[in-house]
Amino acid sequence: MAWVLPGWRGTVTPEAKEIPAALLAAASSLAEELVGDFFSLGARDWQRLQYQVFKLPLEEEGLASLALLEVPALLPRRRRWFYGLFLAESRILTLAQGPSLEALLLYIFTHELIHMVRFSKFWASFWMPYSLRAQEERKVHQLAREVLARLRWAALAEIILRFDQIYAQEV
Repeated sequence: MAWVLPGWRGTVTPEAKEIPAALLAAASSLAEELVGDFFSLGARDWQRLQYQVFKLPLEEEGLASLALLEVPALLPRRRRWFYGLFLAESRILTLAQGPSLEALLLYIFTHELIHMVRFSKFWASFWMPYSLRAQEERKVHQLAREVLARLRWAALAEIILRFDQIYAQEV
């Protein structure tokens, strides 16, 4: 059972076949800093928020999917849970390029990190029924808007407006 970030139809012909690793690193680092400041996260909080990014062709219409993964071990106490953030790389590349791509990645990482914070602090359940997920997605989007409001960036404002439209349709 995974959480999926919705998208829209792509209108851009991708210039590249993959998202540069440096761009992913920059977007995730900035998102971690912004989310950490917003929620006043400490070192112990970040230990519970371990995640790994996978670039995969996702079957659904979503841009990203968040899953809870387990590192198996022979001893139960050595078992470790972490989040897997699966990016629909080809879909993302058809939606944005240049500054818009950076803004889209920043939004995706921010949105998914907020989910992780809410799950790790038990403000929301990863296992909540599908009937409640649309409401949770709108709540996370609103929090992402607040987290990203500190940045004055036209490309990011445009991306946020796109997601405003998506979440307004889900009412």
